[in-house]
Amino acid sequence: MKTLFVTLLVFNTYLFAQTNLQLLQKNDSINQTLLNLEHRLDVLEKMIDDVLFFNRLSDICTIDKVFIYGPPNANVRDTTKIGWNNPVRFWSYVFIPKHINKKKKHPLLVFVHGGVHANFSTYNVHILREMIMQGYIVVAPEYRGSTGYGKKFYELIDYGGREIDDADASRKFVIDNYSFVDSNRVGIIGWSHGGM
Repeated sequence: MKTLFVTLLVFNTYLFAQTNLQLLQKNDSINQTLLNLEHRLDVLEKMIDDVLFFNRLSDICTIDKVFIYGPPNANVRDTTKIGWNNPVRFWSYVFIPKHINKKKKHPLLVFVHGGVHANFSTYNVHILREMIMQGYIVVAPEYRGSTGYGKKFYELIDYGGREIDDADASRKFVIDNYSFVDSNRVGIIGWSHGGM
């Protein structure tokens, strides 16, 4: 009788362990699916917000959304991987006031969003309107780690390193590609992580 009881106890423990392991694996799978869905929803939200930018600011400015290069990812040190030293491509908004004379030079502001894992959104429209009405050209980098561009881009964040380089690459891009920008009158604005 004792042998039967011990055998049943061991068998029950084995079944419980198997079931528990299967539940944990299923839970991990569901969590991964939800995380991937969250990134996909961020992309959709970003696309909708881009339409709102054009809707809310098209009366006073032209908006270019440019895809530019920043330095290679700082977090990849494995020189055996293909592309380990490739530059990172990211988006930047360029807001150009409609009322400016493009034959003259105009000041540039680099507007860096905060939040680390966030993005430049229409939350900033009221600030942009003020800058644009005062004649500033504004560039707003969606530096590596910004939301709305997928999981892989989200995971490229360098927490105080390469995203600063991305903001500088945006500045340089505008100076190099818009002849009416005054390279001697450039400022930067941001708060929280954007103020770092």
